[in-house]
Amino acid sequence: MSGPAPAEPALTQRTAAFHRLQAAAFLRRWLGRRGQGAKVGARSEVPAEAPLPPRAWRHYRHFAWVVHEQRILVLVLGFLSGGCLLAWSAAWQLGRKPPVVIRAGPSLKAAAAAQSGSSEVSYDQLAFFLHGCLPLLHSTDDAGHPLLPLAQGVVAPDVYRDAEARLDASAAEILTNRVTQTLTLTGVSDVVSDPRSGRAAAYVRGYLTVTLRRAEARFFPWRGRVLLAVNSAGRLNPYPFYLLACEERTGPRALAWDLEREGKGSLPP
Repeated sequence: MSGPAPAEPALTQRTAAFHRLQAAAFLRRWLGRRGQGAKVGARSEVPAEAPLPPRAWRHYRHFAWVVHEQRILVLVLGFLSGGCLLAWSAAWQLGRKPPVVIRAGPSLKAAAAAQSGSSEVSYDQLAFFLHGCLPLLHSTDDAGHPLLPLAQGVVAPDVYRDAEARLDASAAEILTNRVTQTLTLTGVSDVVSDPRSGRAAAYVRGYLTVTLRRAEARFFPWRGRVLLAVNSAGRLNPYPFYLLACEERTGPRALAWDLEREGKGSLPP
């Protein structure tokens, strides 16, 4: 039994017509845009320069300074890196070299210690020591002998005890007559020294000044033969010498010693 004919050919024709209409519209739009772009390009002109807005110009200037700062930082970093490399290379090179020892001269303290510890005898130091030491053994007044303890550590114990006994023996007479006694040295001669043993001997001249009742002054010749030892200066004895023995004479006996010395031409034994 036969039915109506299928409608597929009519549907196919309508679909093909619709596609043709879409293609024609797309072609017209494309042709229209192409023609409009050509006309606009023909009419427009490109300006030689375009001014930037103020905000954009400020931003450009700040950006340009930042670029310069970055370049300066890079340059400084390069110098620092070069300096570090130079220091490290110098340290590496010096670490491979043998050390060089440079001996400096002695300091002032070391030179003074060497001078004070030397066994050689200096006349100036010897004279200075005698002028500071011997008057302490003869200084006295009606108040006693307060300067004698200063000689402790500077003279031998026997010399100190002899001086103390001599001053104490005349203490009553000194107090009664208000005596003041001082020793003044006038010369040091005939200095004989032995560097090996560190000993020295000298002949000392001077005079004793005795004042009675603080009014009348008398002067007596004084001579002495001293024996010294070289000493290392310290807190107890700041002098470079130490008085080992002292033989002394006063008055006419001292002058006789001078005559005996001048007759022999050398220090008496």
